[in-house]
Amino acid sequence: MPEKYEKYKSLEEQMHIIKGFFSEYFRQTITKNGIDDKVDFSILELKGISAFADPHQEYTMSQLSHNAHLPLPNMTSIIDRLSRKGLVRRRRDSKDRRVVRVNLTDKGKKMLHEFMKKRGQELENSLGRLSERDQMDLFNALEKATEIFKKIRY
Repeated sequence: MPEKYEKYKSLEEQMHIIKGFFSEYFRQTITKNGIDDKVDFSILELKGISAFADPHQEYTMSQLSHNAHLPLPNMTSIIDRLSRKGLVRRRRDSKDRRVVRVNLTDKGKKMLHEFMKKRGQELENSLGRLSERDQMDLFNALEKATEIFKKIRY
């Protein structure tokens, strides 16, 4: 194997483990009766609805795209789907007709509340297995890793 690959093999294995944890966490969050069983949701739609940091506020499409860390065209198609499901409402800005403002409907607010509650429960189920010390070590390590990854952002 190339020498450079050997240098990063352990890091790649660690990233794979972390990816597996978060994949399972998100899968558990959307499959354990935490979300209305009558509504079929994709992970991207959940990411889209989670972009509403304040469920009572109106957002532009650019703000939602930024909040969800998704490109604007992807966010637009997600909002289209959420709109068809009656979870969001769009309106043109009265001062600038090019700007579209989006807010959650009552049904959307309820869905976001249920999802965030379920997310919290899943985190507690996962991290609650750790000692207080391990939790603090994990939080500190993730904070440090985040600082580093921001320096090498793609």
